[in-house]
Amino acid sequence: MSNRSKLRMSVGLFYPIAIFSCYIIAISEWGIRSWLISEGMDIGQMPFLTYYICGAFFIVMGIYQWYKYRLWVYLVIGILVGFLCVQGPGMIISDYFFTKASYFITFFIIVLFVILNWSTLYGQERYEINARRLFKLGAELIYETADGFTDRPFSAGEITFSKEELLGFSRFMEGKYVTRVFHEDETVFLTFSLNRSVLTIVNPREASHVSISKSGAMTVFITESDYRQYRRTYNFNQLCHSLGEVIKRFMEYYKDGLENRIITELKTAR
Repeated sequence: MSNRSKLRMSVGLFYPIAIFSCYIIAISEWGIRSWLISEGMDIGQMPFLTYYICGAFFIVMGIYQWYKYRLWVYLVIGILVGFLCVQGPGMIISDYFFTKASYFITFFIIVLFVILNWSTLYGQERYEINARRLFKLGAELIYETADGFTDRPFSAGEITFSKEELLGFSRFMEGKYVTRVFHEDETVFLTFSLNRSVLTIVNPREASHVSISKSGAMTVFITESDYRQYRRTYNFNQLCHSLGEVIKRFMEYYKDGLENRIITELKTAR
């Protein structure tokens, strides 16, 4: 089975699909309105319906992403962009200054809001992309579909390292937006998720994670919501073991001074 199809489609891909669909709808609505006008119907040529559909899409997506990731910035952006779309026809056909001014004010607020919250938007995007890559690497050689999700952490063996190496590795992983790091009772948690934003969690157990104790014991935990992102019910223990091996391999790269191999391997995940 192709690795490309092992994970469900990313939420971010909905946007280009929806925007392309809106262009098709706009062309169709324009054609229908042109035909109705030629038949004598007194209606405008502007494809109002398409603007409203597009606005509703952005608002719904903002609500959905807010609920999914627990990031309020998505809700605000969704509402603002949706409102901008609804204002579109009025800005084009109206001669009133305040109608046009309202559109450009909304546009300015969106740009300003994105600039002020760019670090959050960028961080969430990078964390999710790399989490997807980690899950792809974890399932790379797994085809068995028995034994689905369990809520028990999986013991993934042990790894040898010094305290400085573990701290350096965890900082590297967080600095490259691969995992967000938590320290708890001399245990390091490397968290990642395709659902809940790791930027908003306060307890590492709220997301999928690999924990490494000071003795070198490694434990892997995958949340049910992340596990359900796979298109098939892969053997859960094998998947956890494979993810643990990925992190062990990355740690060895770091210890050998080959940090770039970590990024290269992530980018080649398919």
